[in-house]
This record gives sequence, structure tokens and C-alpha cells, in this order.
Amino acid sequence: MFQKRLRYSSGASLSRINTTAKTATRSCMQGECSTTSLMSWIAATYLREDQGAQDFELYGADFRVPLGLNGQIIGEYARSTNDSLFLGNVSGSAYRLEATGNITPDFNARAYYRSVSENFANNATISFTPGQTRYGAALTYRIGSTTNIRAGYDFEENFGIAPAVRTDFFDLFDPAPEPIPGSAVNNTLQTISVGLEQKLFGDAVLGVDYVNRQREDRVGDIFDGNASQIVSRLAFPITPSLAFRAQNELNLGGNDDPLYPNRTTFGLDWAAFPGVTMRLAHQFFDGGLLGDDSITSLDTILEHKLGENTSLTGRYSVISAFGGVTGQGAVGLNHRWVIAPGLRANLGYEHTFSNGLTPTAAGQRFYQPYAVGQSASSLALLGGDVYSVGVEYTDNPNFKASARIEHRTGSGNDNTVFSIAGAGKLTPALTALARYEQANFANQLVEGLGDSANLRFGLAYRDPNSDRWNALLRYDYRKNPYTIPDTLLIGSGTGSTDHVFSAEATFAPSWRWEFYGKGAVRHSSTDLADNYSNSATVFLTQLRATYRLGYRMDLAVEGRWIGQDSPSYSETGVAVEAGYYLTPDLRVGVGYSFGSVDDRDFTGYRSEGGPYLNVSFKVNELFGGFGRQRVVPPQQRESRVEPVATGNSGSATSAVKTTSEE
Repeated sequence: MFQKRLRYSSGASLSRINTTAKTATRSCMQGECSTTSLMSWIAATYLREDQGAQDFELYGADFRVPLGLNGQIIGEYARSTNDSLFLGNVSGSAYRLEATGNITPDFNARAYYRSVSENFANNATISFTPGQTRYGAALTYRIGSTTNIRAGYDFEENFGIAPAVRTDFFDLFDPAPEPIPGSAVNNTLQTISVGLEQKLFGDAVLGVDYVNRQREDRVGDIFDGNASQIVSRLAFPITPSLAFRAQNELNLGGNDDPLYPNRTTFGLDWAAFPGVTMRLAHQFFDGGLLGDDSITSLDTILEHKLGENTSLTGRYSVISAFGGVTGQGAVGLNHRWVIAPGLRANLGYEHTFSNGLTPTAAGQRFYQPYAVGQSASSLALLGGDVYSVGVEYTDNPNFKASARIEHRTGSGNDNTVFSIAGAGKLTPALTALARYEQANFANQLVEGLGDSANLRFGLAYRDPNSDRWNALLRYDYRKNPYTIPDTLLIGSGTGSTDHVFSAEATFAPSWRWEFYGKGAVRHSSTDLADNYSNSATVFLTQLRATYRLGYRMDLAVEGRWIGQDSPSYSETGVAVEAGYYLTPDLRVGVGYSFGSVDDRDFTGYRSEGGPYLNVSFKVNELFGGFGRQRVVPPQQRESRVEPVATGNSGSATSAVKTTSEE
């Protein structure tokens, strides 16, 4: 729901929180517990974004406690404070607690509780719905070797505000970074189920469940009612590769659930070959939002590795329903072609299918050009096809290159993404890097937007024998057009281009001193209409000096200057900083900035004056040995104390010897 990694940011605008994969937890939840699942952990997160008029703060913690080899308890908590454009300063919390385990070898239990308040905000994920509480439990007991009984209880309450349905022309270009509040939802769903699963002759399985759903809709009458169903399932093999499946969902009494009407399904599963299953099914509906319609579907379920370098995955469904034929599901094909040693091509294809616009208890789904913030639950997805071709060359240790083109087409707008990159050593000390990326757009209900492109070329000097000085020369070309409603109406667009030349260098005359300097010039031009354009040139200068007090501490002073030619403008800022090395590569610094000098082409972040916290980490071994060169003159090492025996042989007298490695 809101898994997190420990991370702190002061003043920086972070677009998302990186999620942390808990391998032991995931394997245990999939029934693959091992001795590694006995590990327990606790983690914490703090995030703060200073966005001017719209600040954001998020903190939380999560934990895992193992319950033997076959059980666990996991929990998460997060709280956010958000300056909403529409709701003002609001705070909210989110909780998750789950427990799974075997009470006895034949008795399995699971319980969970999840709650997200309507004012909780976390735009880094779409795995939750604001204003929703869900909790429940499930029990499974094995009677003998052929019979299982199960029981479950689930409760869901929706009490949030659904995003407003916005399909007007000017709504498509509203720059609001969060969804506009729409109508409130206020409904509950309580589900009780009791079932029996019996293994019959051979591999035949019969299951019967009683399901009761009690809905209460306090806003409208769409999600309101009390319905009970008998759900029966039968599956048995006809041949080793052909199986018959049947399921009947029968409402008891005169009350039907709007989302779970009477339904009967018959299907045949054919294992065409290992990993590929064809399924033909027909569903009869009686009541609910689907009325008296029926659906016939032909599914291809693919989980197959065609060869060492080719995999086929996904599900393809051809559905005949509601007077027409449509598709649903997804299918993907990926092939890795080894053309020659070190030269590889990657080919991919994926087809996705649209979902319906059936209302959900969390609100209406509708077509929209973007789902900002936490409005993903209201997004109706369109189907399409994605084709991709990529080439990688890695045979030469001194040169690597890659290229990739991806094209998407479907019921929405088309999109093409192209990228090419290369890096190689011109000499042992000089490396060249180049990358070009170009992308179009793919969106619902929006047309007429142009391409965006980015070209970057760089030369890096890194002497493999000395770390006395390093240098980087860079050129950037950025094309980022955008379109606004006014220009769409007259058939013209607005766009901008940037040309950036920059050079930076680091010089370390001794292990105590390090000097860093950067100079850049950026020429930007903007086309506001067919007959009007504007341009400006900006100059950037940055100087930094660092003095090592000892092995672990240093002092630094930094100066920044930004100047513009027309209109004339300049900014100057100075910062002082003290740092401490937790490891030779990890440094934590605290400082004070006199003045706010910030630009996207500067290194670091000084958006405001005042105190700041800086955490930096040196990445080594990017190119064989870089970062591990000898420092000239040699770097001082941390002192160590050793006992040294003195006097005659066998004497217990000793002296202390202090060494400092060079």
C-alpha cells in the first residue's frame, strides 16, 4: 500500500518515494518460506517537499515479525501533511496490518486491516484509494487429504471524495497537480463466505460456497442491497490436455447484487503445449448492471518459454458481448537475439485491452488525458499495441552502445519513443559519452502535441593512474514544446529549445585540499506564436574549496553566480559547510547558505538561504578501476594503535606504537 525506503530530503523536490522489496516477505506470502524468512526488520521514512505555496510532508514506519517458518506479521503506518490547492492544509494517515500463518499443519489463517483516510496523500503510488477502510479474515482447514473447508469475512467502507469527471476542452489543460474534488462516496460492503472444496475421482474438484454481500449506499441507490449467492464450481479433466470448468453464481431470494448478478459460466481449458492454455468460456448474466447480456470469450493464457532467448506471456481474450466483439487482457512476446558475440537484439510486442466504464464503489471511471495525484481509480484505460526493438553492443570493454525504439498505437493517441546511447574510451584517460532521446505523446482525448527531444554529449577526463584532477565537458540540446488551449484554437503551438555548454573540473593538489569549479552558458529560445519569439542567454559559475581537517572531517566554502544578458539580471550566493565521513565514500554535511541561487544546470541544490543538510556518496568502479586510483600525493589513512614489545625476550613490558598508513 505504501512501502517505503529510508530517505530524507531538505528543500529538494522529490517526485516519488522508492519502494523497498522485501524478498523474505514476498516469498513467505507465496508459500515459499525458508529459514531466511525468520528475519525480522523495521524501517522508517521521512520526506519533506518545499513547493512554495504547496508543501508536502510524509513520515512513516513499517515492520515484519516472523511467526515460525510458515507465518508472519507485517505492518505499515504513514502520515502526511499536505497543502492542498482545493482543501487547504490537511493531514491524513494510512495503516496496514496483516497476519498469516499455520495454526496447525492443516489449519491456515489470514487476517488483515487496511485503512486510508480521505486526506492522506502520497502521489508516489497508486496502490490505495483515499477514503477507504478494509479488513477481514480467512480460515482454511484441511480434512483428510481430499477435503478443505474455508470461511471468510471482509468489510469495505468507502467514505472519500471521488475525482470530478472532467472531459471539457479546457479541463484537459488544467495545470492543477492534484485531482479536483468531485462528489462524495459513502457506502459499505460486508461479505461473508463459507465454502467446501472436495477432490473427487482423479483430479476432479468440486467446490461450493455460500456468499452474502450486504451493501449500504448512503448517497445513492446504485450500491445498496443485501444479496446472498451460492457459488458452485466444478473442474475435471477430460483428457490429459483438456479440462472442463463450470461455475454458477445464483442469487438467493429476490435481491441481486449490482456487481455480482446471477451468472453461469461454462469453459474448456486446452493445454495446447506446455505453458500455453486455450480457454473457451460462455457467461450468462441475469440482472445487475449488466442486465440479461451474455459474454462469449476465447482466451489464450500464455506462460511459456519458447526457447533459451524467447518468452511468451500474457492473456488474450476475444469477447463477444453487448452486440459487438471486443478484446480484453494482455499478451506479450519478448525475444533476445544474439546476433554475434557481444551484439544482442531485443524484440518485444505487447497488446493490451481496454476495460469497461462500469462504476465502482470508489467512484465513476471516465476517459481523461491524465490522472494527476491519487485519481488513478477514476482512470478508464484504453487498449493498444506496443512494439519495441532494441540493440545492445557490449563486446568491446572500451566501448558500449545501445539503441531502442518503441511505438504504441491504439484507441488513444499514438506514441513513439526513440533512444540511442554510446560510451567509450578514446584514450585510457579520456571517455566520450553520448545519448539522444526523442518522445511523442500518448494520451486520452488530447491531440496536436509535438515531440520532445534531448541530446547530450560529454567528454570526461579521468587519469587511471592519478586522481589529482578530473574534468568534464558537456553539451545539451533540449527541445520541450508544449501546447495551450489558445494556440490549439488557432492551429499554432508554443515550444522552447535550450542549448547548454558547460565545463567543470576537480583539482586536488594534496590529500587535504580539493577545488571544484564549473562554468556554463545556456541559450534558450521560446516561440510564442508564428510571428513572435524570444530568447535569452544565461551564464552560470560555481566555485567550491574543501579542506580536510583530518581523516573524517572537512570544511568547505562555495560560491555561485547566475547572470542573464537581457533583461539584465544576476544572483550571487555563498555557502559554508562542515562534513563528516561515515565511510571513505559516504559523507554527511551540514551548512548554511547565504542567498538562494539555484538552477537545474547547477550541481546540488540551493533553492533557499538558511541551514541545510547534505548527504553525498561516491560511486566507484563505473569504468574498470575509476575511483580506485592512487591519489598523488598519497592519501592519508586513519591512524591505528599497536602494542610493541620492548626489553628482553619474554619481558611483559610493552610500548604503544602509532602508525599512519600512506
